[in-house]
Amino acid sequence: MPWNLLIFPLAAAYYVITRSYLFKFRQQRLDRQRLVFESVLIGTFIAFIAFVLRFSLEFIKPELIQQVSKEFPFKQPFTITSLSTVILSWFFVKLSNPLLDKKKYIGKSIKRLGNELEIILKASFDKKKLLQFTLSSGKVYVGWVKELPIPSVSNYVRIIPAISGYRTNETNEILFTSQYLKVYSEYIQEGKIVTLDQLSSDLILDLNCVIGVSFFDLEMYERFNRLRNGE
Repeated sequence: MPWNLLIFPLAAAYYVITRSYLFKFRQQRLDRQRLVFESVLIGTFIAFIAFVLRFSLEFIKPELIQQVSKEFPFKQPFTITSLSTVILSWFFVKLSNPLLDKKKYIGKSIKRLGNELEIILKASFDKKKLLQFTLSSGKVYVGWVKELPIPSVSNYVRIIPAISGYRTNETNEILFTSQYLKVYSEYIQEGKIVTLDQLSSDLILDLNCVIGVSFFDLEMYERFNRLRNGE
């Protein structure tokens, strides 16, 4: 294959890596050199498939290959084969993505390459554990992570708030002022909702404003409060 035709397999590989759920969320955490290396590997694999299909057609229907080559405006050898890699990659992404679980592959990429913040967000999302978010403004939110942010696409995290409050400037203690759990409980008892996912109380936090994240145990918090009050 002439060297100038290699641009098509590389473009096909880049499309697969950035669009397919199999690779998309992992490559968003890789540096540029690793992305180029993986594009070359996947491009080589796609080109190999294209050549196998070409030679199979030449064996099964040689007259079809000759007719297409005759009608095709560009006569450089292997131009159609090289161009077909782009078509193959497009069909692969469009057919495979609807069959794949997007959240599953986001989770897999975080498990392999995620930072500390992504790992704790994933743990809250998977195990339905409460997280405590402290913002640079001093505001504090406790809630469940409803949706994992995608790196390089969104720097926000969506949570279902359970409690909110603020840190005092004097003692740096947390004072909770809003209790959402009681309201949620009333909604469930009245039959207005069945699960918390049906609520319209989602809160979106800017991760740039988050200065601290930790797991939150309501029972432990209440015990510390009783000890602090001398009960």
